Amino acid sequence: MTRERRLGRVVVPLGLVVLSVLLVGSLWIVPYLPTNDGPEWVFATHIENHYSDPGTPYRDEYIPAPQFASRGFTTVYGPLEATLGWQHGLTAALSVVVLVVAWGFVGLVRAIDRRRTALGFLGFPLALSWTFYMGFWSFTMALGGGLLVLAMAARDRGNGPPSLWVRLTLSGFLLVIAVAHIFAAVLTGAALMCLLVARAPAGSRMAEAAKGVVIGLPAAGIALASAFVARTVPLAEGMGWAPVRDIVATLPQTFWPGAMPRAILLTLGVAGAAIVAGARARRATTSDVDRGLGVAAVLLLLAAVFAPIQVPAWQFLSQRFITPGIALALAVLPLERLRPRLQAAASAGLFAVAIASVGLAYPFHQRLAASCADAIEGLSAPIQRHGEELPVALARTEEPTDQPFRGEVPMQNPLLHMGALYASVFGGLIPYVFASSAATHPFVSRPHDATVPVPDIAYYWSAIASDSFKTDRAYRHAIENELASFGMPYEGVLVVGARPDDVALWQERGYVADWTRGAAFFGHFEPCSIDFAAPVGATDRPTFAVGVGRFEWTPGEPVEPTSTEDGLTHFALKRTPCGEVWIRAEWPATASGASRGCSNALGDGKIHAVIHRRSHRVACTAVEERPRLPPAPG
Repeated sequence: MTRERRLGRVVVPLGLVVLSVLLVGSLWIVPYLPTNDGPEWVFATHIENHYSDPGTPYRDEYIPAPQFASRGFTTVYGPLEATLGWQHGLTAALSVVVLVVAWGFVGLVRAIDRRRTALGFLGFPLALSWTFYMGFWSFTMALGGGLLVLAMAARDRGNGPPSLWVRLTLSGFLLVIAVAHIFAAVLTGAALMCLLVARAPAGSRMAEAAKGVVIGLPAAGIALASAFVARTVPLAEGMGWAPVRDIVATLPQTFWPGAMPRAILLTLGVAGAAIVAGARARRATTSDVDRGLGVAAVLLLLAAVFAPIQVPAWQFLSQRFITPGIALALAVLPLERLRPRLQAAASAGLFAVAIASVGLAYPFHQRLAASCADAIEGLSAPIQRHGEELPVALARTEEPTDQPFRGEVPMQNPLLHMGALYASVFGGLIPYVFASSAATHPFVSRPHDATVPVPDIAYYWSAIASDSFKTDRAYRHAIENELASFGMPYEGVLVVGARPDDVALWQERGYVADWTRGAAFFGHFEPCSIDFAAPVGATDRPTFAVGVGRFEWTPGEPVEPTSTEDGLTHFALKRTPCGEVWIRAEWPATASGASRGCSNALGDGKIHAVIHRRSHRVACTAVEERPRLPPAPG
């Protein structure tokens, strides 16, 4: 045994341990690592752990579901949240997720050829993938498990086809992956099929493909059951591809999130590895394992570039091919063909690349946390809730120049689902929760009439994401006025991504701060009242409506006059919105059938006013017959 190989047997394992510590440490340097969907899974697991706790509202709102197709993250995080609390439990669970991916890759390259172990260094930066930063944690961890399944298949180097025992084992583990996340099992099964067919003799490849289908039947059963359950979920719009310019702009950082120079260099490296894998797949001297996994790598990476970004009922499809495609392209690099000294040099170079790449995750994670600093600080606010809260995200991050296709994690929207994390910490409920599919969510919503008005999520999220919302102050405030009107019956509102004028608007609307800092405002509504003054002769009872924009509030009971002092009849309208509002008063029709309203109202019968707690009188100068307005079109 050469000196280089003896040294490699010590140095390479030590390097893997160092990278493991460095990788996990990058997650613990921030109090919370912002992600896209992550808060929803934190809240879902929190409900699962505290469903029966006294005083919690979860039994009234949710029904436990089997969640048989996306159990990866909740299975790990559940006991950690129960013992360590949400914050440390979450970081510990994320540490497990990234280590499963990293060591799954190490297991795969060692299974192919032990002399490739140094390639395993690259599994550690690979673990910090785009899907990880998007909060697709069950999927990410299941992919790591899928790499271990492929390692099991690659290690079976016996003569002839795999034994029945090996096939049963692969089938069982593929079923486990399907329970962790069904689409990860689909991708693992596709790569496994390529491997099995490539290893079969030329004349029996069709038969081997059929046996591969049998191996995947239990996992396919999970997929079919999931599809059947998901039929009740409202479908998203059909197929959708991102514009070519956005694909080109985001491709490097979708492959390797973080700073653009690092992303470009690593993406070029993956492209080179894919070219090598494709070229070697056509050579007769290439091993069957390398040929099968190389073909799978090329197909996965092509899908990552050309597949649609959205399919019915699912978003971000193409990006999910990236991590397994990169892993397989790197795993089939023939490191063992180098001379011993060159192998040692290559191992040192790979370790340096991995150390630098994982090391750069430290400032990267700090930048991610800084982009949501006020929202993260709000997690320590001394607030307790028991009822419904309305989360309102007015931006993707707190960075004023943030753009969806120009960030270090393209298309990430870390503030969008933060409300679910606040509900985990403060208690209470929010109207937007992952609770629609019994196959993939631990709970489904209990059918009942809504106790509070719920804003149209598609309409308002689209409005907030528009350029007009960022540049047109009048449009921005009109949208916020409507959201503030929806928030009145809620126990509290959670506004993040706010500008100073946004915070001022919510306060003008009658919201009192429970906690506020910079771009975050957490408050509750304290209603205003209106002293509506009409001529003294108008003592018969009018009907009232008060509104903000399109939102309209009507008293549940007839409003009686409270006094007739100072030559006016006064009506007290209680629990009304604050700020810029409109009031419409209509008196009973005359004998001719004409309606009666205020002479100083606009053509639609509305009087516009600004209501504050110290200034709340609205005057109706005279009551007169008003022409009936034609019915609205449609």
